[in-house]
Amino acid sequence: MLFNKEIRGPILGLLLLSLGGWMLHFRIHPITANPSNFVPFFIGLLGVIVTPVLFSYKRTVIVAYLLNGIGVLIGTLAMAAFSISHPPDPVTSAGVIFRTTLGDILILFSKLFLGQVILSHFYPAGLGRMFNLSWWIRHFFYFLIAFSLGHFLWR
Repeated sequence: MLFNKEIRGPILGLLLLSLGGWMLHFRIHPITANPSNFVPFFIGLLGVIVTPVLFSYKRTVIVAYLLNGIGVLIGTLAMAAFSISHPPDPVTSAGVIFRTTLGDILILFSKLFLGQVILSHFYPAGLGRMFNLSWWIRHFFYFLIAFSLGHFLWR
């Protein structure tokens, strides 16, 4: 069977969340408007089709978890960079909360926690120091540094 009965719900939730985010992104940033929109289009397609299947098997769950988490990190950084470069006018606390991509980032983070639920089904004792919250926070800052260096060096 492709999906275990115990993890069918979290995998379906991850699939629907990925599909909804992919469709929303495709509506806001159509491929015909900008050729650079091909990259998130195909990454979203990967998250909708490939990742749920990889999460179904113990042999590939770590690969799926990493793909899922890295997609969350890259999406978070890209949306935060977009919000910083296009701040709301005027900049107020309500404007930052409701007229930036903060809500989209919070929705995207739920994919990380659903992936953690699926991973803990296959590895209930955990994987040591890897793949816990502090591991993801460290890697978020690594990606942030690389993203910032790329932004400032290749202007």
